[in-house]
Amino acid sequence: MATRRSLIVIGVSLLALTALAATGASADHGSADEYLNQLNDLRDTEALTEYTELDLARSQAVVELQTTEEFDGEMDARMHHLLNAILAFQEAYATAQDDPVASVDHADEAQRHLDQLSEAGGETYAGLGTVALERFYATQAEVLYEQAQQAESTPRRLELLNASVRAFDGAGESERFADAQLERDQLLAEYESDMQRHDALVSDANAYLEGCGAACEGPTDYVLSGPFGAVSEYTAAMSAHGDASEAAAIAEEHGLSEDASGAAQLESRAFTAMVSAGAASAILAFLYAGLFVAVAAGVVWRISVWGSDVHTSALDEIVTPLEVDDA
Repeated sequence: MATRRSLIVIGVSLLALTALAATGASADHGSADEYLNQLNDLRDTEALTEYTELDLARSQAVVELQTTEEFDGEMDARMHHLLNAILAFQEAYATAQDDPVASVDHADEAQRHLDQLSEAGGETYAGLGTVALERFYATQAEVLYEQAQQAESTPRRLELLNASVRAFDGAGESERFADAQLERDQLLAEYESDMQRHDALVSDANAYLEGCGAACEGPTDYVLSGPFGAVSEYTAAMSAHGDASEAAAIAEEHGLSEDASGAAQLESRAFTAMVSAGAASAILAFLYAGLFVAVAAGVVWRISVWGSDVHTSALDEIVTPLEVDDA
């Protein structure tokens, strides 16, 4: 269970990226005029106004399309990847504030198109786009890292740290990348260890509660059930209560409200069993004490009677002077 949580946390970005590949904004291959129209439509957009390197690449591509004598397959590939890199970057820019993790996913998509653009002979365009992306990555990396420090739950903090690691890597900031990666890995190891402990504690508490029977229903039900094993029941209930309490504390420490609530419910049920077994133990102790007193009283009475009989017998055997004279 802990491993599954961890894989979900670290795999969130990969899953989001897969979804983007299927649903994100993208352009199909087209004619020179179609590329020209789409690139012109991107002029003066907010993202390209701030990141002028990409706008310069767009402008140069427009000039190339307007002046080319032959629109061949190589140019088609260059324009296709440049246009899609710009579209992906616009998605990254648009989601930067509301969903910084997704913005890094979009930026990664833009970088992949730039890599393919470079392979298709568009090194100049790709170089300009990479400069813009590195600036964007650097900004987002710091935003993500700061948000990670303020995250209310460990899974969310891990998700943000993981995205910041990717962004620092994309920005080429090797030292910040190494520091953030180390922090993420240490936190992940601690989280996995704690959740393994949490799951084991919950399992142990559940194992007791599944068979606690009348003890978990309440003191009255348990006492009426004839609980002659109340002492051992109390010990088991106390152990389950301690396990559930520790599990709840671990969940709360990591901001896992659902897990904390579940452990708190187990803690409450175990406490009911403790009260039931405790009450039954007290009643049994009282009964045993009463029985002991009764037996002790009986023994004392028998000893008293025996002592009285012995005394009477001794008196009967005493010979008085009068009895001697009569003899």
